[in-house]
Amino acid sequence: MRLVHASLSALLLLTQLPALGQRSDDDAGLRLLMQLSSDADWKLLQTTPLDFEVHHPQGMTRIGDSFYMTAVETIVRPEAIPDSESKYDRTPGAGKGYLFKFDLQGKLEATISLGEGSKYHPGGIDYDGENLWISVAEYRPASHSIVYAVNPETLDVTEVFRFDDHLGGVLRNPADGAIYGLNWGSQTLYRWTETEARRSPALGYAKTKTGSDVDYQDCQRITEQAMLCSGMRSLPIDNTHYLTIGGLELVDLSKLEVMHKIRVSGTAPGGELLTRNPFWFEYDENQRGNFYFVPEDDQATLYRYAPARQ
Repeated sequence: MRLVHASLSALLLLTQLPALGQRSDDDAGLRLLMQLSSDADWKLLQTTPLDFEVHHPQGMTRIGDSFYMTAVETIVRPEAIPDSESKYDRTPGAGKGYLFKFDLQGKLEATISLGEGSKYHPGGIDYDGENLWISVAEYRPASHSIVYAVNPETLDVTEVFRFDDHLGGVLRNPADGAIYGLNWGSQTLYRWTETEARRSPALGYAKTKTGSDVDYQDCQRITEQAMLCSGMRSLPIDNTHYLTIGGLELVDLSKLEVMHKIRVSGTAPGGELLTRNPFWFEYDENQRGNFYFVPEDDQATLYRYAPARQ
């Protein structure tokens, strides 16, 4: 295990702090989510243009008055590998991975680069009350990843472990220290204990995802027992046409099973599904749920929605 800026042992042993920007009664937020079936009655409350180029956003979380968002800039696009005997279906391409910090007005506050070599594709992120948890992988399935913990104040980066699969998102549950991940298309969900993550990530628990309608892009811990994931999926209508659907899904962390689904059909003005890129959910001090989305690439806007009935 390689140390970038901080000691991993100190990182994992520090007392967990309450998550800033989130209510302590997380169960109330979970109850609200369980009552939602679609975004049919959601109201657009706020649009905040982001004053920087976001490239292709991946994951997002909020701490206090700042948002943190990962993104990938593709410089050389991966190309298909026709050889059926190859381990990979495409070349790695080339690019840069970023973590952006911006304020509630959409003004960029800080940027750092993440990854190394062919591992330049950050995934979905989450905040465990102390650190941001971020995976950076090669831009192709069945590849390789690095999992980082990032101090949100100093933006110091600690490498936690490496894993032989493309991890499209990670989070850590401070209740028991377990780390959760999902691979390309979220076909497989992973769970590691702290010991497994430090010593033998290959020994972590893996489960094929079932009962899901969408491929997860970003996941957020809602309670000690559940995470909320967003994403979309294209379904073939015929040989040349596809129907793309979006959604949010609650996943039971103990079973790694889908426990509730919320269909999301809303789009940005350009037609991008709201759940195409990162999201963040909050249950605020007024006991109301808010959903934040950044569905666009490059020049983007932060959209805030709230269900009308809550």
